[in-house]
Amino acid sequence: MVVRKRVGLIFSYNENWIAGAYYILNIIHALNTLDDSEKPILVILTESAENFSKVAVETKYPYLEHATFPFQKSSYSVLERAINKLSRTILDKNIFKKKLKVPLLDFVYPAQINKLPYNIKKVNWVPDFQEDHLPNFFSKEEIQRRKNHQKEVVAKGDIVVISSKDAKSDFLRLYPSAKAKSFVLHFAVTHPDFSDESIDALLKKYKLPKKYFFAPNQFWAHKNHNVVLKAVKYLKEKDISVIVAFSGKEDDYRNAGNFKQLQTYIAEHGLEDQIRFLGFLPRMEQLCLFKQAQAIIQPSLFEGWSTVIEDAKALGKYVIASNLAVHKEQLTENVSFFDPNSPQDLAQSIELFLSNAPEMSHFNYKTNIFEFGKRFKKLIQIATS
Repeated sequence: MVVRKRVGLIFSYNENWIAGAYYILNIIHALNTLDDSEKPILVILTESAENFSKVAVETKYPYLEHATFPFQKSSYSVLERAINKLSRTILDKNIFKKKLKVPLLDFVYPAQINKLPYNIKKVNWVPDFQEDHLPNFFSKEEIQRRKNHQKEVVAKGDIVVISSKDAKSDFLRLYPSAKAKSFVLHFAVTHPDFSDESIDALLKKYKLPKKYFFAPNQFWAHKNHNVVLKAVKYLKEKDISVIVAFSGKEDDYRNAGNFKQLQTYIAEHGLEDQIRFLGFLPRMEQLCLFKQAQAIIQPSLFEGWSTVIEDAKALGKYVIASNLAVHKEQLTENVSFFDPNSPQDLAQSIELFLSNAPEMSHFNYKTNIFEFGKRFKKLIQIATS
């Protein structure tokens, strides 16, 4: 008889940070590549049955359960409420006390310590330490909130998962006496079947030509859309016309004026014919447009481990990426790197791509998914030993 570990996965579908939802889905897909005897029971901790249904339908994972999260207390019956009311009057306390309805779990990931009972093992995930590198993009309150969370992870957590070796070096530098064990987990992506999407219909819908560059990032300031616009302007001045499509939520709660500034720059420099803002795309449409693009531009000033780059690798797309250490850790082929603070450098990378199309290296991305599943299995073993 197979005795399966019981892992709680916290899942929330939030368009403002859609990568967080994709991350959990990708874990489940990766675990689904394990032999059946190795698959844990996954208890999806989420606020609604609708969210659980999304997970079940997309992943088809055979050992899924649902629990409402944050955990709720059992409700009192009419009789219990009446007795408690009387006991508070006479004894100044409740006779009946309800505990949180917590499913049987070996551990929870990625843990939220303030919402979990103290006796549940917590495996935390710190995606990155962006506030340490780019403090100008955060309010003092946001920096303090992130620091407080990290200190909770260090002080109270059991294991902290880091998405890259680059982020692990930050963790060890910032918290040299951390009690929590660090564990590097490179994630890989699993894509739904989008073969029913019509690329011709999508090009018409979004007013795109057949050749365009694609930069699918949320419109947060650190995603560095500015450098792309300036590179397009620089190329235009050289009579080189390119079209760049951007997708993602067009707001940034930390920098409310970011998207408006991009629009203003486009208008001031007459780039309306070369820039397309597509908004937040359904995943199938996004992947179809991803596949059609000439190349992917990833201009970020900071990343923990980029979902955009994993999408590109999975779809066999060439990437023009900022020369971050984490990008170089993540991409070793089908890529050219540029200085994210130099529009001219990006423009030259685009121009070189157009004039001398690079020869693509082909590899089986499924291997990355298998390795992700095995690595998460290792995390389960460590967390439950």
